[in-house]
Amino acid sequence: MFRNKVDYDRFLSRNLPRVTYRRALYVKEQGTGRVFAYRSSQFDTDLRHECTHALLHAVLPMVPLWLDEGLAVYFESPAGKRVFDSPQLGGVRWSIRLGGVQRLESLEKKKKTEEMDRSDYRAAWAWVHFMLHGSPEARNELVRFLADIRGGTPPGLLSQRLRSRLGDPVGQLNAHFLSWSKQPASHPR
Repeated sequence: MFRNKVDYDRFLSRNLPRVTYRRALYVKEQGTGRVFAYRSSQFDTDLRHECTHALLHAVLPMVPLWLDEGLAVYFESPAGKRVFDSPQLGGVRWSIRLGGVQRLESLEKKKKTEEMDRSDYRAAWAWVHFMLHGSPEARNELVRFLADIRGGTPPGLLSQRLRSRLGDPVGQLNAHFLSWSKQPASHPR
């Protein structure tokens, strides 16, 4: 943790010159990784996001990039805002109105954070939100997928697993967000 941006920038340029600059970073290394952040107006959000990466990589031998970022974006919001009041929600609804959220197959092809743009992060968040709060079958498939990774079983592509289990995961994701509201009785979790 750094007191200010100047100290943070100086440390990164000296010690991690090849790492793509971000306001906060999780750097995976041999053994445990490290989180770097400085006090800013986004400090709490940054810390939740980067610590999510750290926790995932501490318990899983690998995490697909889109899922790693989707979970990190999901958990970067304060607990009381994650489910119904995420800043991602409005953008996802607009994406659906304009043709749909990016397909999971497209996200699965991205292997480096530099390949992901803002819409990719939003789409990754949307798939995570759908699997956590939409269809119970999607949630079960996510749990099985993560268990396979943790157990060392090749998990395959989650998009294929969801298609096999749900038939039309894209349609279900769209319906999930178009009907999503703060009426918890109609929504799981």
